[in-house]
Amino acid sequence: MERGSEKTEAVQAAVVDDGSSLEGQNAPINEITHSSAMDAADMRRMGKQQQLVREFKTFSTASFTGIAMATWEVGLFTISQSFINGGRPGLLYTTIWNFICFIPIYLSMAEMASMAPIAGAQYHWVSEFAPENCQRFLSYISGWSSSIAWQSGNAVGIFIVGSLIQTIISVNDESYGFAPWQCTLLAFAAMLLAYTGSVYGHKYLPRWQNPVFFLRILCYLAYIIPIWVLAPRATHSQVWREFSNEGGWSSMTLTLLVGQLTGISQQVGVDGSVHMAEEIQDASASLPKIMMYIYLTNFAFMFPAFLTVCYHVPDLDAALNDSTTYPAIYVLRESMSPAWVTVILVLILMLNFASNMSFLTACTRDLFAFARDKGLPFAGWISRVHPERRIPQNAATLSCAIAILLGMIYIGSPVAFYAINSLGAVATLQCYCLSIGCVMWRRIYHPETLPPSKFKLGKWGPWVNGASVIYSFWCFFWLFWPQGTPVTAPDFNWSSAVFVGVIIIALVYFAVTARKHYKGPVTEVEGRKLHD
Repeated sequence: MERGSEKTEAVQAAVVDDGSSLEGQNAPINEITHSSAMDAADMRRMGKQQQLVREFKTFSTASFTGIAMATWEVGLFTISQSFINGGRPGLLYTTIWNFICFIPIYLSMAEMASMAPIAGAQYHWVSEFAPENCQRFLSYISGWSSSIAWQSGNAVGIFIVGSLIQTIISVNDESYGFAPWQCTLLAFAAMLLAYTGSVYGHKYLPRWQNPVFFLRILCYLAYIIPIWVLAPRATHSQVWREFSNEGGWSSMTLTLLVGQLTGISQQVGVDGSVHMAEEIQDASASLPKIMMYIYLTNFAFMFPAFLTVCYHVPDLDAALNDSTTYPAIYVLRESMSPAWVTVILVLILMLNFASNMSFLTACTRDLFAFARDKGLPFAGWISRVHPERRIPQNAATLSCAIAILLGMIYIGSPVAFYAINSLGAVATLQCYCLSIGCVMWRRIYHPETLPPSKFKLGKWGPWVNGASVIYSFWCFFWLFWPQGTPVTAPDFNWSSAVFVGVIIIALVYFAVTARKHYKGPVTEVEGRKLHD
């Protein structure tokens, strides 16, 4: 079927819930859902009803995504592995090269988001663009991987809050011991607060995103400026040429590749805006702008923050062995009094609370979408939309419960729990690789069936997609590596075992039950007739 004019025809044919015709592509045409004619046309083409309310606009969604990713607020607390495997220059160089190499990945996803702006994102794109004989299986695996990524990220986010509270206590009381059960209870409290804000304060979410994003900028400046003024400095040679191989790897090249976890993990997640697609006005036009804006903004936050820490760690061993376990806090303690360190950490804590609310919201939409397409157990209950709040409240409740259950692992084994951190990036990259690979296949073999897009890669599409697939798989491979050698059970990167285990569970569920009712969202897409 020729699809070049499909979106225009859909706009003309789109019908509001009450049956009235639409005029104009961007004017709000539904007082309940706030959809424009173009939004209605996109949903109609993809065979979905507009159940959620489009309260978000371009800037509030960009702020929402930036807050949810918390690039510098979280990134500062994840740099230890890069310091161990690569040192100061390792952290900086791996951050730069991953920023450059992720550009084709987000260009590819920006185009797909404009073609199909839907909360399911990657698994929907896999279904719509994959070969018909394997779309159901590939999209099912992608849907589970996406759920793994967002649910694990949700759990890690609340534990960062719990750990940060303990750190604030230890800064003021050096005799304080970091008991795992206390961190777990603090994380549970953070999860309940995020749930309350996301569910019962959902109407206010779009309203506070921009002010909080502005607060992020102020807190960022409050962190880096005093350090540059007051903290002792490392030399240029230490920052740019003094590599470290504390992991015991056989070569410095291998050390840098293993140590790039921070550089990779801080790049993933920009696609979080796509999971909010069904709540964004004019989503097909807005999403590409949002994704590229946040990608550039995140790097503008992240790299100077990393540079600040690197230039103010004259003694790398002292930073790695700081009582708080965080080199970023070691730098703060070297530059200001405990009282001011506490103030800065409390501000960062507040930003992480806000991040948890936004992240849970995006996480919920991802789970809701996959359940709506019958990819999960108890799909009917999970995908139910609250009739008054117009949000998938059951999906939010389940996400909260999953985070709490994952948190129980931390009490018994903090090492096993922290494997979840890399697990989120691993699962996300698998989704990136599959979805971009599928759109590349369709672009090469059936370009006439690609939906129209307001963000087009044009003749560069196959090359951009190809580079994206290669680098996604490259990162996917390295994220499974342990921090150092020799490898023991406590030091093993358990994300590989957890990822494979969850995929096996998904395959068993598919073989027993899901294959009977999961057809893949492409079966509902307008103009696509598939044979089961």
